[in-house]
Formats: sequence, structure tokens, C-alpha cells
Amino acid sequence: MKTLPEHEFTRDHKVAKDGTVTFSCSYDIGIWPWLALNPHHPIVIQTINYWASVEAAKARGTLDLSQWTALTQSDWHCGERGSGPLSHGRAETQNDGDVEGYKLTLYDQNDALVVQMSGKGVVFRNRDFEAWRASAKRQLAKAPKPANFEYAAAASVGVGTQKESLISPLRARDEPSVQALITRENGLMPGHPYHSGSGDHVNANHLADVALQFATALHRQPVTVEAGKMQFNRFIELDYPFEIVLDDDQQTEEMIVMRISQADRQCAHIAMTIDLDEN
Repeated sequence: MKTLPEHEFTRDHKVAKDGTVTFSCSYDIGIWPWLALNPHHPIVIQTINYWASVEAAKARGTLDLSQWTALTQSDWHCGERGSGPLSHGRAETQNDGDVEGYKLTLYDQNDALVVQMSGKGVVFRNRDFEAWRASAKRQLAKAPKPANFEYAAAASVGVGTQKESLISPLRARDEPSVQALITRENGLMPGHPYHSGSGDHVNANHLADVALQFATALHRQPVTVEAGKMQFNRFIELDYPFEIVLDDDQQTEEMIVMRISQADRQCAHIAMTIDLDEN
């Protein structure tokens, strides 16, 4: 991160002696279009995961704009259905040695839990991050880009418009799988109605979204995500396809588990606790 964004999602910060930050949430759908989604939607959760953690660090005075960071793990569980919209919350630190962690808890105006999430990450203190990223991108650039990527029909992946579909139709081979292709054009506003990001790589909010789309395609009906866990091993690059494969050995009736890779390199592992929507 080099500069602070113009807008903040959290405000009215109060910092306790132990570093806990309490805050209220913005209701401005013009600035934050994803507020139109259900507050339990993975796009909402992972977008807040970024903004609330960064803004809490700024409120504590610990945000260092000269250093690059990367999320390595994200866990969350949602409150009861019907809770929301988001009103206020708190951010706590959970550091363990060199591993920097945090916990975010968000409530609605009636103090009902909407979502609690935690994350762990690394800080690139001793690495030329930009040069390292440029090298990684050059390596992937040797692979051919798809000429005509086929995106799944919007209804089959549970999204409202075709531009929100980010995965291919389901492929049922030995293991059910899809390809995903997120570009700077379809993966960031204004090309996408809800997604923002660094523009440097596929972000956690993108991965949570395609995981939900994969789960919807697999079950052939809308699903609700009640909890999830994402582990990140490598950055996934924009503009190049990546694979999402069902990890059949670990999934259960209530949990879908998937492996994500790009250019034959394992990049992420996602597990989601789901409930099949009745309607």
C-alpha cells in the first residue's frame, strides 16, 4: 500500500488501551455498492475484511504505508439469518510472533451478530515486493491467454447479471471443476458492480465470490454460506485462467472444499459451510 484511499468504510473510531478499536459502519451505497448485497454474502465479508482491518490499523497509528502485506488466512462465521444491515463493530489484534493477526466482529443496529472474522498475514519487510511481483507476472505471461473464455450463465452460478459470472460452466470429469478468469475489466468497478481491489492480483473477495459461484453450480441451486476458511499460498494473477477443483475427500453434505491453482501451482484452499436455499 502506497497511499490512503479517499473514503473509509468505518468511522467514529475509539481506541482502547489494549489496541481494540470500536467503530461505526458507513451506509453509503453510492460509495460502497456491495452494501446492496446480503450482509452475509462472501463479497461483503471479504471486502469488509480488508477495509476494517486497514482502517483499524490506521486508527491505532500502526499502519505503515511503506510496507506491503499479504493475507495468508481468512476465517469467518455469520450470525443468524436476518441479521443486518451492518451498523458497528470492533477490531482486535491477535499477533503471534512474526505472524500478524486480527479479529473483526460486526453487529447490526440491534446488537445482533452479523459476522465475525479473523485473518492472518505477513509483512514484506525485507523483500523488494514490486520487483518480486513483476518477476512472477513475467513468468506467467509466458502462458497463452485464452482467446474466447466461456463464462457460465448467470442463473447457473447464482448471480443477478451476466457480467457478474466469473467462472466457466461446470466440468464433471474425475473431479468436478471449473475455470475462472478474472481480468482488470470484469473484476473491478466499473466493469463489475461490486468488486474493488488492488488491481495487482486476484483478491480475497474475488476468490470468495468464485467459490460461492462454484458451490452454486455444483448444487444446481442457490446456496447460503454460513462460515468459511480460506488459506492462501500464492498470489493468483489477473488476466489468466485458474482452476477450481472440488476436494471430494474432504467435503461433506454441509461443507464444500475446493483447491485453487494457476499454471499448475497450488494457490489457495477454500472450505465453506453452506446451507441450500429453500427458494
